[in-house]
Amino acid sequence: MKRFVLPIILVVLSLIMMMGSTETRIHRASFFSKTIFFPISSSLESIKTNATLKKEVQQLSKQLTETKLENLKLRNIIMESQTRESITFDTGQVELVLAEVIGYSGPFQQRNLIVNKGSLNGIKPELPVISTNGIVGKVVTVASDHSIVLPFTNPRFQLPVMDKDTGVQGILQADINGKIYMNMIKIGSQISVGDTIVTSNLSDLYPKSYPVG
Repeated sequence: MKRFVLPIILVVLSLIMMMGSTETRIHRASFFSKTIFFPISSSLESIKTNATLKKEVQQLSKQLTETKLENLKLRNIIMESQTRESITFDTGQVELVLAEVIGYSGPFQQRNLIVNKGSLNGIKPELPVISTNGIVGKVVTVASDHSIVLPFTNPRFQLPVMDKDTGVQGILQADINGKIYMNMIKIGSQISVGDTIVTSNLSDLYPKSYPVG
């Protein structure tokens, strides 16, 4: 019986709405909309308002994302300019590509660096990697959007180096703990604590006189 109550009520209301003159029906409809049908009309208006607000929020979220990306792009341009200017040693005619370290690979003591530039940026294996302070390592693996760098603290990395002041030659090497050594130094060579070590002219990877340590 309950399932017939609502249809009966709607039929009765429909008949009531049809009775009387046009002005009476309009007045009656206005009364019903403010009383019996108010919860329904209010709910429909709320749904419409919520849909409009949701659309506005989506548009604002999109604009915020675009603004953040634009700001990130500008920050990267500024950082690249500052990085180039902060390199105090002569890089010659070498074309520099600025990259960021985004991760590590390999065991902790021998981990390699993962940078966010790859073949799409012109990166190739065996390219040298430097920072504002000097050498970092060399590229060993290249993907389209990232590369793996073998740092000079890795035992597999070796590099001809020399004492900047005396010209004493040696080989840069590291142990499994990441400690750096200059080996293959001739006995009796003039080399002292505090001397600056740079890449030598025997290096195929770096130009001469890049800072090492």
